[in-house]
Amino acid sequence: MRAPNRRTAVLLLIAAAAVIATLLHGRVPQDPAYHLFADTRAIAGVANFWDVFSNLPFLLVGVYGLTRVPRLKEPRCKSAYTALSLGVLLVSLGSAYYHHDPSTATLLWDRLPMTVAFMALFSMLLEERVIGEARSLRPLLAVGVAAAVYWYWTETRGAGDLRPYILVQFLPIVLMPFILMMFPAEYLNNKLLVSALILYAAAKVCESFDRQVLASIGVLSGHTIKHLLSAAAALGLVEAVPAGPRLASPS
Repeated sequence: MRAPNRRTAVLLLIAAAAVIATLLHGRVPQDPAYHLFADTRAIAGVANFWDVFSNLPFLLVGVYGLTRVPRLKEPRCKSAYTALSLGVLLVSLGSAYYHHDPSTATLLWDRLPMTVAFMALFSMLLEERVIGEARSLRPLLAVGVAAAVYWYWTETRGAGDLRPYILVQFLPIVLMPFILMMFPAEYLNNKLLVSALILYAAAKVCESFDRQVLASIGVLSGHTIKHLLSAAAALGLVEAVPAGPRLASPS
């Protein structure tokens, strides 16, 4: 394991400040209006069709990512990369399930695979540039899954608390730019990682203006576009991990 230095100390200070601020902040319940999406159009008998169908790109990216596993050039990232690809694939199923029938119960299955994808990505980046060895994936996955389950458990008891889930989703996003700026790359493609971050930021903006986007363009809602941009970001993350050429099939 690499010895701690000033750059690592900066990351630890940011993480500690975020954790302390989260603990000191009051309980954050789920907004009941969260389930009220702008585009509720049914097509071919499928309720909320576009918010459901727009999850297909996650499935394609996840499957594509898994096909690259045998060709990865860096063996130490194989477990985290596989978890990332599998998480993206499962996001398509969990999110489609949730959007077909938005509720607290179905939202859990949307959030669980997202925590897997976020934690796998964070683990891969930490192990490449900060830690120097593969040892973070399992604890990070456990923390991510526990955060989503804790939120659901508190919601079912009338005292919903999103704080751990918010921390798990957004702390890696906050730390990633610092890691990209302060630590040299070994094998992950910086340009693709930065592009993925930008796409994800744009996706969150679209999500925040769900109704306004639908009213403005009249075709797709902000949340539907969020899915498409997030899937593009996921593709960038998958491609950021180098892999060898696909072997030609025998004639």
